[in-house]
Amino acid sequence: DASPASGMTAEILDDYEEGTWTGVVTDGTYPMTMHGSFTSGYYTKVGNLVTLSGRFAADGIGSASGNALMTGLPFAVANDAQASSAGAVTYGHGFAITAGHSVNVSVAAGASAMSFWVWNATTGTTVMSTAEFSGDGQFMLGLTYRAA
Repeated sequence: DASPASGMTAEILDDYEEGTWTGVVTDGTYPMTMHGSFTSGYYTKVGNLVTLSGRFAADGIGSASGNALMTGLPFAVANDAQASSAGAVTYGHGFAITAGHSVNVSVAAGASAMSFWVWNATTGTTVMSTAEFSGDGQFMLGLTYRAA
């Protein structure tokens, strides 16, 4: 609709993109060795909303230590607190976490990497470390966020 009603913005689809993205788990300095068959996923960008999916696996921690991050997002997150978003890890294998705990992912405003969180505290989540990810951890994820 090129002539929107009062208070609405135009509804013309002017930015649509599909593609693949390659994710790497890292501590921010040292990347983990990723499994060659499970390093990428798909994305769709409509306007400023990006939806990601994929299956990823590690083959080793290497020198990574500290908090686990995933780099390789196809677009940076908008630099606005309301643009922060969380996604679901729908399958996990090989993590060094306690049975019954679960993992999720999030992106912060202005970020170019995704953080991992473990639901393991009575108060909520704690940051997942690369040691908890383990050398053969793998997962599938889904996430939608607002791009910069």
